[in-house]
Amino acid sequence: MIKRAILFGGKAIVSVMDTTDTVNKAIEIHGFSTPVARAMGKALTVAAFMSAGFKGLNNKLTLIIDGNGKGGKMVICGDCGAKVRGYIENPTACEGEDVDVKTIVGSDGALNVIKDFGLKEPYNGLSQLVNGNIDEDFAYYFTVSEQLPSAVALGVKMDGGKCVKAGGIIVQPMPNCSEEEIFILQDIVSNFTDVATLLQEKGAQEIIDFYFAHFEISRLPDIAEEYKCSCSRTRIEEMLLTLGQQQAIEIAKSQGGIQVGCEFCNKKYEFSIEDVQRMFK
Repeated sequence: MIKRAILFGGKAIVSVMDTTDTVNKAIEIHGFSTPVARAMGKALTVAAFMSAGFKGLNNKLTLIIDGNGKGGKMVICGDCGAKVRGYIENPTACEGEDVDVKTIVGSDGALNVIKDFGLKEPYNGLSQLVNGNIDEDFAYYFTVSEQLPSAVALGVKMDGGKCVKAGGIIVQPMPNCSEEEIFILQDIVSNFTDVATLLQEKGAQEIIDFYFAHFEISRLPDIAEEYKCSCSRTRIEEMLLTLGQQQAIEIAKSQGGIQVGCEFCNKKYEFSIEDVQRMFK
């Protein structure tokens, strides 16, 4: 669940997210190791935050994080209403090891943000990774690429392979927010060193009420984020059609059919030779 409020009479917005169920769904699907779950949990939380603000039903978000870390490249997508999904190249990286998020993500690379609003060309923002912790990486991205000097605090707490609490606190100033007000908000968020525990103790709404309610607060509607894949048999068929009739049928005949797996939800789609031939009639 994402709780939001406007601060300083419209000069900033605070979002407090509890994404525990979403992270556990991702763990269930992908079998993440504990270190990978912490990294992917943070990334999914940011994707939920960013896609929660979309207005159009067909607006799409893609985050690509590639820092040459142990986990490999991370790809996270979000649709309008904070419907998110994601995968990582090495989902069981560092299994049983006590390593931090930076080890999984790496810091020798970049963060790529793609926003598709249905226009001629999607927005494409690129920034270098700061340290691979994800919090600082996205704070830097928002500041440099979107000119929003944001405060970002994320956290994922694991126990026995399960996420017991995950979420984040993100404060973004509007253009009319003064430097003094930005400093005050960033200073508050900088003290949230263990967001997951804070969410366990207070909950998202209480965090807003306790830390931000004295800043001329005005509440915004809650948004229920979830892990939701957008794949379907129809979409896979459309992808196969792009191969062209000759190539698609040749592949089907050489393999006794075609099987396509979705990287986001691990669902398998199987097409017989007859299925492929039927697509092109």
